[in-house]
Amino acid sequence: MKILLAYLDHKTSAIEVRERFSFTEERKRELLRELVQDTRISGAVLLTTCNRTELYITAGDPQVKPANILCRYSGCMDEMEQFPFNMEEDDAAVLHLMEVACGLHSMVLCEDQIITQVSQAIQTSREEKAADAVLETVFRLAVTAAKRAKTQVRVKAVPGSAAESAVNYLSERCRLEGKRVLVIGNGETGRMCCRELLERGARVTVTLRKHKYGDTLVPFGCGTVEYDRRARQLSESDIVISATLSPHYTITCDMLEGMGKKPEYFVDLALPRDIQPEVENFEGVKCFNLDDFCKDYEIFNLGEIEQIRQIIQEHLLRYLKWKSFAECPTAP
Repeated sequence: MKILLAYLDHKTSAIEVRERFSFTEERKRELLRELVQDTRISGAVLLTTCNRTELYITAGDPQVKPANILCRYSGCMDEMEQFPFNMEEDDAAVLHLMEVACGLHSMVLCEDQIITQVSQAIQTSREEKAADAVLETVFRLAVTAAKRAKTQVRVKAVPGSAAESAVNYLSERCRLEGKRVLVIGNGETGRMCCRELLERGARVTVTLRKHKYGDTLVPFGCGTVEYDRRARQLSESDIVISATLSPHYTITCDMLEGMGKKPEYFVDLALPRDIQPEVENFEGVKCFNLDDFCKDYEIFNLGEIEQIRQIIQEHLLRYLKWKSFAECPTAP
């Protein structure tokens, strides 16, 4: 039984490529359910974040190709050769997962959210009956290594999330105190943006879906506006940040046509993107996305990274011992 991995990430793929391999929650589950029906496949886990799509498969047939599966399921099979997939197998795939879980491959190094995302990936696989013993063990050790690295390695002050990184990026370009900011999306990332902006003295308004008004938490100090009225709010905003899971643009060029004073900054925290890319063509408008504001934060020293790698090696050895025991034939 081999562990097979294919992945795309921000290091080799621009956001235009990564968004073609983004999955809604239901599409993830559909793919996992489909894969476990294949008799060649023992288990599968799909890890997706704003900066990566990774498919881990355990299979007895080496002809199973995770990259082919991702392309086929994303409707990109005819273009497969143009996508820079990285492929790993067995121990190298396990090592990669542990490095990912510890944040060494994150755009914001060692950011906080990746541990949760890795945990959620194996949990989703488990719920769809797609997590076999090998993947359960590998992901458990990866999460354990990441938690230990988080608590034992004292790193320099870096943003803990894409939201914090984005607000830091903005604060380097304009004074946020008193700025009117519209945050589109009241999920985890949107709320984190709100809190970061409020701490810097911004005047924040966050969108809410009308049917969710009664059961949605809004950070204290934020104003609210119905999501469907977001276009009207644009003329009253200096900055717009969008962080939704919408399959459609939340901000389009049509919304800005004919508008006198437009927001100066548009920040897109979504994948697929929320803000129509052509918005940046309007005079006086500056647009940023995930590929812009995270790349300046690789500020760890080598000693800290080495400490994390030592923790990873310890957990990789645990996996190798487990594998050796699992492969050992039992006595009659």
